[in-house]
Amino acid sequence: MRRLALLAAVPAVTLAVTAGTALAHTEVKSTSPAKGSTAKTSITTVTVTFTEAIRSGTLRVTGAGGTVVSVGSGGRDPRKISRLRVPLKSSKRAGRYTARWTAVAPDGHRQHGSFKFKLRT
Repeated sequence: MRRLALLAAVPAVTLAVTAGTALAHTEVKSTSPAKGSTAKTSITTVTVTFTEAIRSGTLRVTGAGGTVVSVGSGGRDPRKISRLRVPLKSSKRAGRYTARWTAVAPDGHRQHGSFKFKLRT
């Protein structure tokens, strides 16, 4: 009887461990500039740092009227594989900006998000 109970418990434990692993995706740890913050127009890059390494991703920054102020579509930082980074054009003006990102987690799960910040002179 005890052996039967143990055999019945093994699939349940295996399912619980597997489901927990499958649901564990990387999350945004921080952004620079910080979400909702104000930075100087002299900033040269925007970054999104995740809680774990990412396979790949993109990061694009737009200003008023959807004007793209990032150079290219950004990507994974080769010096820190848990971070996306994109350089910004030097012709930025004070105002509101939106950074939109996509990232592929190590398990292949594609995630996306955005954050807003302001620039001042």
